[in-house]
Amino acid sequence: MAWRDSRRNRARLFLFIAAVTVGIAALTAVRSFSINLQKDIDREAKTLLGADLSIEARQPAPDSLLAHFKPPGTELARVVSFVTMVRFPKNEGTRLVQVRALEGNFPFYGKWKTEPDNAAAGLQQVSALAEHALMLQFNLAPGDSVQIGNIVLPIGGDLLSSTGRAGIASSIAPVVYIPLRLLDATELVQRGSRVDYQYFFKYPPSVEVRQLTEPRKKQMEAANLDWSTVESRKENIGAAFGNMGMFLNLTGFIALLLGCIGVAGAVHIYIRDKLPTVAILRCLGAAGKRAFYVYLVQVSGIGLLGAVAGAVLGSLIQKVMPLLLKDLLPLESVSTEFSPPAAAQGVLLGMTVAVLFALLPLSGILRTSPLRTLRASFDQEEGAENVGLRYGVYVLIAAAIFVFTWSLTRNVRWALAFMGGIAVAFVVLYLLARVLTFVLRHFFPKNWKYVWRQGIANLFRPQNQTVLLLVTIGLGTMLLSTLFLVRNMLLKQIEFAGANQQPNMVLFDIQTKDRDSVARLAHRYDLPVIQQVPIVTCRIETIEGRTKAQDEADSLHALPRWVWDREYRVTFRDTLIETEKVVAGTWTGSHTAGQVPIRVSVSDGLQKAAHLQPGSKLVFNVQ
Repeated sequence: MAWRDSRRNRARLFLFIAAVTVGIAALTAVRSFSINLQKDIDREAKTLLGADLSIEARQPAPDSLLAHFKPPGTELARVVSFVTMVRFPKNEGTRLVQVRALEGNFPFYGKWKTEPDNAAAGLQQVSALAEHALMLQFNLAPGDSVQIGNIVLPIGGDLLSSTGRAGIASSIAPVVYIPLRLLDATELVQRGSRVDYQYFFKYPPSVEVRQLTEPRKKQMEAANLDWSTVESRKENIGAAFGNMGMFLNLTGFIALLLGCIGVAGAVHIYIRDKLPTVAILRCLGAAGKRAFYVYLVQVSGIGLLGAVAGAVLGSLIQKVMPLLLKDLLPLESVSTEFSPPAAAQGVLLGMTVAVLFALLPLSGILRTSPLRTLRASFDQEEGAENVGLRYGVYVLIAAAIFVFTWSLTRNVRWALAFMGGIAVAFVVLYLLARVLTFVLRHFFPKNWKYVWRQGIANLFRPQNQTVLLLVTIGLGTMLLSTLFLVRNMLLKQIEFAGANQQPNMVLFDIQTKDRDSVARLAHRYDLPVIQQVPIVTCRIETIEGRTKAQDEADSLHALPRWVWDREYRVTFRDTLIETEKVVAGTWTGSHTAGQVPIRVSVSDGLQKAAHLQPGSKLVFNVQ
């Protein structure tokens, strides 16, 4: 009967199918992409790291400690990296780059993509390897030269992609590789230079990396060493791109909610037109539940069709997502194979939301009287059974939204806040629609022209759709506005260059005697010096007389490791700037010679992590 009844209305039901299809397509595409990306990260974890173990430090690692990680059969590669300016004699171009001085056969897993193909093999000769973004920016080609410090090297090749490095990173800080044995000749690494040291290890299959790192954790922490294994790199990259996946999932979720609103609106209008048919069925002896089940089967079938179509469309869309996001991904290619779990989740979710959001208008069938066949405007009191069903549907819809939101955010408070925002918006829009119809009914403009009077009267006449349309359009607009608002907030966090007199170039490590001459040099080229900030590098030695060793010995109240290990850039200023605000204590801005102790301010992030209060005493180890 549901099939026969749908024959005359299949074109009208297309809106219902489309609403479900679009939402499920968005979610399936994002979910399939996330699943395939995670599989690729798991499969290519060694390639992403390029080694079995990497150790990083701000100073050379002790030989005694490195010896522990070099059992027989181990291959070792070293990289010394720092940021500096380079010059290209071909066109006198200059650029801030990251120089990496390499020794060894890194990467041990995977390979760099270069032009020509064998350029990486020639790196250990007297040549450099420059990233593709750098080659494009300065119109360079293999064979041109680059000046790094006091040496000029030929560019042996164009580095198109390298291990574990996303394409977008090259536009921020492009890399130039040189042989480690030529580093001293550049004369760029001197006392006070900020240099990073990396050590990469490749072990025989019989060596278990965890057994090497676990016994030396405390020793490496004491030496301020960071380390990464294949497993930790997999977790870190998975977490980073998991955040991107979560944002895309939330975007898809908003698309699905818009689809749900479309479902509720389409079914509401559809069922309104079917009530005379239901009344005839009641006259022929059909119970209200029987008629309800007929249209529930119809809606469920259409929901299933829309969900399947959405899952198929989403699976096709996800095949182009790696092309759109390729510059953000650390992998050279991401698989686009069909994901049965993502498709199954899409179909199940599509069916669930279609039925849940259709139950509200469907519940009106239960109270349809046979008298409606004679009196189209007949209305009856809503029975207790129907009221219970409607409230039950509200609870199920709220539970479904909460569960799905929580599954994306894994945060109960965020899920409740999201639901609360939707509920408040729904109530406000509903009340606004009711107020609008009340005002129009009681203050009708009788002296207006006929067209205006007819149009306005339709907003409060029987069978009007004012409340439905206002709530539907309002919620849809709210969700889309929220999405664009979040997008703009994210963009504004990085769109800082040139805005409100903010600098777009920062010069570091200018000595006191050179300060004025550097400022004159900038003014000579019409470059305004916006601010000169003195900086001293230091670490925290004690907090309230408590040292790092004493803090780590207290396992119950130990502070985060970064509080002790971070190199703080300490400066002084007599006034606050517009982006700063005192949240506790009193701002002084001046210091009297001989006054002890010196009064300092700290960021709210450090204050929370180190449990500091106004009056807390810190001892700094300067440089």
